[in-house]
Amino acid sequence: MDKKRVPHIDYKDFPLNYDRYNHLMDELRAAARGFARLDDKGWPGARDLDKRLMAIWSDLHGVWETIQETERQILYVAPSESDG
Repeated sequence: MDKKRVPHIDYKDFPLNYDRYNHLMDELRAAARGFARLDDKGWPGARDLDKRLMAIWSDLHGVWETIQETERQILYVAPSESDG
């Protein structure tokens, strides 16, 4: 069976690199905290928006974990027996 070749992708060109991931996570958390503070001031529906933003934050973390696992599989997969 042929080994699948993985194309080289520059860090800056990768759709969700570490810097972009951290920026998005920080922005989502800051927005959620902002709505939590608005809830304390009586803004209608603010607590719901806080929870929904944190659900997106959690989903994004899951996406990041999948990306990392895929990278590990690509980079550290043991060579097959036919590779010698």
